[in-house]
Amino acid sequence: MALSIIQIFRDYVTNGIPSSGNHKPAKSEIRSWGAWVESIISSFLSNGGLVYTSRAALFADLAHAANSSAWVIGDATAAYNGVYMKAGASGTGSWSRVADLPYSFVQLVDAGAGTANAIQLTSTIPTSQSVLRVANVFEPNAGNVTISENGGTARPLLTNSGNQISAGGLLANMMIVYIDDGVSFRLLSDQVSAAIVAAAEGFANAAASSASDAADSAAAAAASAAGVDLPPIASDRMLVDNAAGTVRESKTFSEVNDLLEKSTWAFDNNTLYKSRSNKDRWLDSYRLAEELNFTGGGATATDATVLQGLFLRARATGGEIILPRGDIKLEAPVILYNFANKKVRIRGQGDGATRFLNSSAGQQWFQIGQAGGGRTSDILLEGFSCAPSVSMSDAGSVFYMRNTTDVTFRDIVVSAVRNGWSMGVGAGATNDVIYTSIEGCGGASSGTSGVAMIRLGSGGILQVGGNSHRWNANGGHTFMEHGDTTYNWDGLYVYGQFFEHFGKYVYSHGKGIVNAEWTGGQMDRATIFFQLQPDSGISGDNTNWNIHDTQLLGFGNVGQGDYGLLTAHGTGNVNNVRFTDNIVKGLTNRAVFTTSGDGVKVHGNQFVNCGNSGTSVLQLDQPPANGVVSVTGNDIYLGNNAAGSNYTYGIDWVGSTNARRKSFGNNVVAGSSGAENGTA
Repeated sequence: MALSIIQIFRDYVTNGIPSSGNHKPAKSEIRSWGAWVESIISSFLSNGGLVYTSRAALFADLAHAANSSAWVIGDATAAYNGVYMKAGASGTGSWSRVADLPYSFVQLVDAGAGTANAIQLTSTIPTSQSVLRVANVFEPNAGNVTISENGGTARPLLTNSGNQISAGGLLANMMIVYIDDGVSFRLLSDQVSAAIVAAAEGFANAAASSASDAADSAAAAAASAAGVDLPPIASDRMLVDNAAGTVRESKTFSEVNDLLEKSTWAFDNNTLYKSRSNKDRWLDSYRLAEELNFTGGGATATDATVLQGLFLRARATGGEIILPRGDIKLEAPVILYNFANKKVRIRGQGDGATRFLNSSAGQQWFQIGQAGGGRTSDILLEGFSCAPSVSMSDAGSVFYMRNTTDVTFRDIVVSAVRNGWSMGVGAGATNDVIYTSIEGCGGASSGTSGVAMIRLGSGGILQVGGNSHRWNANGGHTFMEHGDTTYNWDGLYVYGQFFEHFGKYVYSHGKGIVNAEWTGGQMDRATIFFQLQPDSGISGDNTNWNIHDTQLLGFGNVGQGDYGLLTAHGTGNVNNVRFTDNIVKGLTNRAVFTTSGDGVKVHGNQFVNCGNSGTSVLQLDQPPANGVVSVTGNDIYLGNNAAGSNYTYGIDWVGSTNARRKSFGNNVVAGSSGAENGTA
């Protein structure tokens, strides 16, 4: 059998006799001991790795063949832990301990359960005479030291040379390495060396502290010499040098934060457990949720005031306001006016994530721009929804706009509202609201409303595009209306929108909409899809309209698809209206109905199952002397229905025959009265 680890790594040539000289371990003895440990482990593994937590449990299990091996680990009696071998056939015989557990060293912990001189150590692995021990020291000793391992018998801890540990020889937080010589525990490094090292470290720390104190004293002396008058000590304050570097002032934390906000330096605003500022300098962004009085739509009704105050800060230099998730209840209008040529973006977390609520029926939620003063510009609102907590009246509006330019709405949904956007309504001058974009937005209205989803007054260049959301209603709501009798709207562009069951999609009955294009998308159900008809006595002009490549779908019932395009004029004009390349289906009345049209072109459309209440599909006035009306290249038919039923004429001209009208290339499946009436 190999020598024990204690013999191999003994201190002296003759164990315990220093005069015999220092012992140098022989490599052959180390290799022999290592091979012995490996053989034990190999034998243990080859027999299936039997492990028992007590010797009694092992002795009770004889159902193993002769020479089987097992470990006992965790027995309350330390000497019982070890490697055992079976003698005798399975079911008979006995177990005998043949070796210590093959651990090279064991780490023990001094948690302070004992005293300074009677140390109690614990370990998760049983100790034996053949292992090295490594342990911490919880507190310094005051005299002779004993050690108890895992509740076992206390033994003296001696120095390397076999002497008692002197007072202060062990220091708190030291790590010691020792062995079991069978009678006592022996340190492998002498206490004297450890104490010397600890003392040296103490001297070094004292020297560093002394140097720091000296530096502080020198700085204090220099400050005193320079005549600096330090303010008195006060709680929760910081010392800050003034801008001139002449006075050291006492500031509150809030005051220091304001100073930092004005500097080029900023707090980290994204890392947990670090201070956060009101502004992320590298993004120029402000966070509404971090404002002191923000309630998140709660009880104190301060959200509109807080948001408006944050907007005033953002517009000073330009930047982004980040809205939190949840509901934000506005106790008053948020007034957004920006004529500083600084771009401001107000961004929520998306439809359904950030939602604004009103507090009263006639409330304006956001008032963008002011009638007097400079023109508000460069505002982007994005990524939130609006829904009333109090049912709106016709006087209320979500976005009330006056005297603005370059305002964009993106990914915004208005639900159960009457008036979503009011643009230049009631303005006292032309072009009050210009260059507005509504991108990827949507809205819903389930009830009857006396005002439109989008109201147009004085202004122009409105774009409505993108199809992230749809627009829907329940038949009692107009989508877009212009009713201003003093100023017209110049420039309307609607692209690729999807609508469902509005009463009217465009109703222009005031001074008029000029230069408009409506293309793409689909419109389901309406009483009148497009009504360009100024009120009686209004000299309105609806001119330069281009409605093309879209679908107007009725459902064959009155109120769910009556008229497609209806044009008329009072003392003004309906001129240059193009209705081309559309699909119009299932209208109970006329798909196109014009009176006194000065310039109307109906070309390349498909009219399917229209006029099915017994009217003509198209009814057009003869053009006046200086006008022209043309109906060319259209298909008019009844789908799967028999020819000659439902509609009367495919094309019905009203008035005296006029050579300035044109009708050719139309494919009409004859109605009950014929394909065309009043031809030249």
